[in-house]
Parts: sequence; C-alpha cells; structure tokens
Amino acid sequence: MKKPIPTPKACYLIKDKAYAYCTCNQSEIKPYCDGTHKGTTYKPLLFKVTQNEKTFLCTCGSTKTAPYCDGSH
Repeated sequence: MKKPIPTPKACYLIKDKAYAYCTCNQSEIKPYCDGTHKGTTYKPLLFKVTQNEKTFLCTCGSTKTAPYCDGSH
C-alpha cells in the first residue's frame, strides 16, 4: 500500500504573532509544535511574519524552506 502524499497546511498567519514550527515531525498539531520533542535534541523553529499572510506550511518535514512548503514531498 502506498503512503499518502503529505498535504501542506493552509494557514493565515498574523503579523508579529510568534509561531513555533515543529522540527521533530512528531507533533500531533503539525505544522505547529506541541512540545513532543521534549527530552530530545530537537527544538521548534520560532518565527514571525512582517505582514498578515495566507500561506502553506510544511507538514512532511522535507522542505528546505521551513516553515514554508516547497513541494519537496
């Protein structure tokens, strides 16, 4: 059976709001960090945007432009 292709998450990001993007790929609320990484060497990617924006965030962990999806999946 084939694995399903991961789907990026469509998001509306708010200017100057702090976000924590999951880098361990274990979060239950991907693409956002839920603290699952605790006790590992992983740390979330903290970021803000300079203006309100609609975008797609990576949920597969393969992107080279984290937190944004670059189609690597």
